[in-house]
Amino acid sequence: MPDANNGSGNVRATDKDLYELLEQLETTITQAKGIPFSDNCMVDRADALYWIKQIRASFPTEVRQAKWIVDSNRQIVASARQKAESILRESEQRQAIMVDEHQITLLAKEQSDKILADANAQADQIYARSLEYARKRLKDVENELTDMLVRIQKDLKELK
Repeated sequence: MPDANNGSGNVRATDKDLYELLEQLETTITQAKGIPFSDNCMVDRADALYWIKQIRASFPTEVRQAKWIVDSNRQIVASARQKAESILRESEQRQAIMVDEHQITLLAKEQSDKILADANAQADQIYARSLEYARKRLKDVENELTDMLVRIQKDLKELK
C-alpha cells in the first residue's frame, strides 16, 4: 500500500501498523449487525474502544510530539491571557487610585488656597486696624503735646 503523504512507495512500519489498525476498526464497524429500517448498526463497544486504543498507541512519535506542543501552547496562551488580565486589572486599580489621589490633591489645593486667602484677608484687616490704632494714638499724643505747648507758651507769656 503506497503512502499518500509522501508520494513514495515507502511506508514506515508505524504508518503501516496504523493503517492496519484503522482497517480493523473499519472491519469491526462494517461487520456490525445492522438495525432494521436504518443506516445505524450495533457495534460492540469494547471491540471499537480496543481498536481506537490500539490506533492511539500506534501514532507516530511526531504526532504525539505535535499534540504535546499544541497542548503546551494552549497552556502557555491561557497563562499569558490570565497574566494579561491580571496586569490589566492591576493597572485599572492603579489608575483609579491615581485619579482618586488627583481628586484629593485638587481638593487639598482648593482648601489651601481658601485658607491662604482667608489668612491674607485677616492679615489685611489686622494691618488696617493697627494703622488706625496708630493714627489714633498719634493724634491723641499730638493733642496732648499741643495742649502742653499751649500751656508752656501761656506760662512763658506770664513769666515775661
